[in-house]
Amino acid sequence: MTTSRMRGAVVLAALLCGAGVFGLLLPSDHQDDKVVWATAGTAAAWTYVGIGLYAAYRRPESRTGELMVLLGLAWCLSALGAADARLLYTLGQVVGGLWGGVFLQLLLSFPSGRLATRADRALVIAGYLLFTVGSIPALLVAGPSDLGCDDCPDSLLLIRREPDLADVALGIQAALYAALFAIVIARLALRWKRTPPLERLQLTPVYGSGLITFALVTAGTAGAGDLAWWLAYVAMALLPFAFLAGLLRSHVARLDAELRARLEELRASRARIVEAGDAERRRLERDLHDGAQARLVALAMLLNRLDGRIAADGDAAALLGQAQDELKLSLAELRELARGIHPPLLAEQGLAPALDALAARAPVPVTIEADRSERLPRAVEVAAYFVVSEALANVAKYARASVATVAIRRANGRVTVDVSDDGIGGAEAATGSGLSGLADRVAALDGTLTLESPEGAGTRVRAEIPLAG
Repeated sequence: MTTSRMRGAVVLAALLCGAGVFGLLLPSDHQDDKVVWATAGTAAAWTYVGIGLYAAYRRPESRTGELMVLLGLAWCLSALGAADARLLYTLGQVVGGLWGGVFLQLLLSFPSGRLATRADRALVIAGYLLFTVGSIPALLVAGPSDLGCDDCPDSLLLIRREPDLADVALGIQAALYAALFAIVIARLALRWKRTPPLERLQLTPVYGSGLITFALVTAGTAGAGDLAWWLAYVAMALLPFAFLAGLLRSHVARLDAELRARLEELRASRARIVEAGDAERRRLERDLHDGAQARLVALAMLLNRLDGRIAADGDAAALLGQAQDELKLSLAELRELARGIHPPLLAEQGLAPALDALAARAPVPVTIEADRSERLPRAVEVAAYFVVSEALANVAKYARASVATVAIRRANGRVTVDVSDDGIGGAEAATGSGLSGLADRVAALDGTLTLESPEGAGTRVRAEIPLAG
């Protein structure tokens, strides 16, 4: 149904079917409310064909649109039951229910239009047989009055009228309808239950409308009267819109799934970048410790040995002392740099001892509140450490605070990092505080970083990081 020529052929077939419905119903001698039934039947058929063509155009990968078109065309065959000619009337009694099989296939295969399991295929085959040749046993022994239509012609399949056998055959047929209906309900309920919540949005209107229609047709077949058939017609006419809504929702759900997958990949990519950065920081810290720092220590030892040999030369001794002081200062700065790149204490003993070391070097008293009994995941510890480190660095540079507090809390699958001070406030994350870069690190772990710093009321940095698993 991908070419305009095929769509044109379908439209022409639908027009001819509609004309056939009016041609069969209007001259009928045994059909009441001919104009209403003809109009309603044609409208239902054309609705299925029209919406089916649109669905096939919008979702060509799904066969749902094609099945809706087939259902609309098969619906017209039910008008054969209004014919006065015995041949057409008999054909209508057999093939007039073909639309029921298509309807069942459409319901069980939604939204792909393809039957996924053997059980579904078996149910659909059973439906096609029951809705068509399943009526033959009753037609063999039932006269028009037995079928509830005194003015209808005799079926060509009638061998001999046996009212008792006809009642039994009609009862069996109704029981089979009910059994099939119950199995379909159970099948769809199980599938709905196993479907993710987002995808249920597309199934709910389709399954609900479809089962209501199926129940009304079953009731009409069991002899519930014209009211059941009228309600079934109304439900059938509205059902295509439920299918279309569900089909379009499935498209939205598929797009949502793709977006979620891309978001997960983005998160994983950001996490890999952070992990690679941390690994590089650890490598650099080791290189500084084992390389430049070790060589400077060795140089300091050599200078100490040289000090004893040139003690008599005052100028040389002064220069040597100055060189030793500069070397000690350089070594201290290098150690501080290495510690800031990736503190060994964090990797060896955990977050709380590393924070104690930060607090000891802070220019203001810092209170640490942290659980020391259990280690956090390494990525979380690293992120929390650098949040605290940057926040305390800002306290030293800008806050003019007298005290600061660091609190690490673990609850409800999340770790909360709070750093607050009693300084002048007025800090902004986007104006060089260094916290903006940490926000990306925290976000890579699906966390959030917030800053509260009203003028004159201190500053509070808060990070919330979920714990995986």
